[in-house]
Amino acid sequence: MESDVRYHWHFSLGAEGSGAVGPGMGCVRGVLARLPDGDGAAGDGGADGAGRRREDVLLVACELLANACDHTPGPTGLDVDLDGGRLTVAVTDAAVTRPVPRPWNPGQPHGHGLHVVERVSAEWGVSPFPGGKTVWAALPAP
Repeated sequence: MESDVRYHWHFSLGAEGSGAVGPGMGCVRGVLARLPDGDGAAGDGGADGAGRRREDVLLVACELLANACDHTPGPTGLDVDLDGGRLTVAVTDAAVTRPVPRPWNPGQPHGHGLHVVERVSAEWGVSPFPGGKTVWAALPAP
């Protein structure tokens, strides 16, 4: 993908509340379907290379959306940015509490989301603002 390619998609999730994961994931799938494959054609990217990176984007988006649903009143916005070789997924909510990874305990059924985001993403972070925050994760573009 060329380094000067830049796109931004914004989706409002304010009315969805705790049911925002499904609609949010539909938005991310729609964005990924518009991105060109390595051969320049739009599509799913195949089983390796771009296809695996697309799966990573979906996994990270799902974790960010689910965390916002589980630990806040619900996500209010979803942004996907493509800037050259970097794709960033960002979920905004109206809670000011910063997410913190729980201590790693593989025997627990919950509490692994931020560990997954940290492991799959090139980097992730939190951008606070008055009345809320945006949790974002950057990955290599598919």
